[in-house]
Amino acid sequence: MKTAQSLALSVVLALSAGASFAQGPIEGNEVFHFTSTLSRAEVQAQAVQANRDGLIARGEATEQPGTAIASGLSREQVRAEAALALKQGRTARGEIVPTGV
Repeated sequence: MKTAQSLALSVVLALSAGASFAQGPIEGNEVFHFTSTLSRAEVQAQAVQANRDGLIARGEATEQPGTAIASGLSREQVRAEAALALKQGRTARGEIVPTGV
């Protein structure tokens, strides 16, 4: 009986101690209390302009305009090089990276 009472008392104390620590503000919660000085239309106009300028990232890698590099090889040459690399075992399969390069 005494062990049950002491166990219940320790649980109550632990819960009340946790509640007392939770009284302060949550760190990083300030972002939810942000008040914008711009109207909805102004924000939408900025988003449209950023999209036109290519400043909105799409996926993990986005190509900026004018960064493409011409290889000078034909499609058949690239395919032949890829087939040779596959035949020689120089291509990665899943997480296994070839070491004999």
